[in-house]
Amino acid sequence: MICAIHQIQFMPGLRFFSKMSSCDIFVYLDDVQFEKREFQNRNKIKTASGIDYLTLPVLTKGRFSQTIKETEINPYYDWRKEHLAKIKTNYSKAPFFNKYYPYLEKIYSKNFNKMPALSFELINFFRDILEIKTPFRLSSEFSLNLKSSERLAEICFKVGAKAYLSGIGGKNYLDTEPFKERGIEVLWQNFIVKPYPQLFGEFKPDLSVLDLIFNCGESSRRYL
Repeated sequence: MICAIHQIQFMPGLRFFSKMSSCDIFVYLDDVQFEKREFQNRNKIKTASGIDYLTLPVLTKGRFSQTIKETEINPYYDWRKEHLAKIKTNYSKAPFFNKYYPYLEKIYSKNFNKMPALSFELINFFRDILEIKTPFRLSSEFSLNLKSSERLAEICFKVGAKAYLSGIGGKNYLDTEPFKERGIEVLWQNFIVKPYPQLFGEFKPDLSVLDLIFNCGESSRRYL
C-alpha cells in the first residue's frame, strides 16, 4: 500500500492531484502550523496579463502558532465576490466554463468559517471531475506528538502503508531513516506537467487545477 501525505491547499495544482491519484491512501496534514505566503490559502491562475493569485483571506494576527485546521477565514473581506469576478473575467471564454462555473458558484455561496472546510469542498469538487477515488484520512486523527519526517513515517505506519510517496522536492529535506526503521520504502513523485490547451498564449505550468478543468473538462484526468 502506498501512502501520500500533503498539507491541505486552497485550489491545489496538478502535482497535488497527481500524487493523490498515484497512491492507495491520501492523508491531509491538517494539524501542522499554518504558514503565511505559502499555498495553503492561495493558488495561481492565468490571466490576460500573466499569472495572478486567488487568495483566501485568513485571520493571522496574534495567531502565530495556529494549525491549518484552526485557521479562520476573514469574515470582514468580500473574497467571494472578488474571486468569482476574477474567475469569470479570465475563464468565461474557456471551453468548459459554462459547465463547471455554476457548481463553483454554488460552493462559494455556502457559509464557511474555517479555511479547511472550503478547501475540502473545492478539493472534492475537483476530485469528482478528475475521477479520483483514493480514500483519505486526516493527520489530526492520529494525535501524534512528533515532528517532520518522524511524523510522516509514523502516519504511514499507522495506516499500514509499505511505501511513502513524496514530492520530488522532499529530497531536499526528508530524512528517510524513520521510514527505514518502520520498513517503509520512500518513493519519489516523478511528475512533469504536460502542456494542455490554455487561454492567453504561451503555456504556463503549475497553476491551480481550476485552469485545467475550465480548459479541458472531462479530458483533464489524462494530464495527471
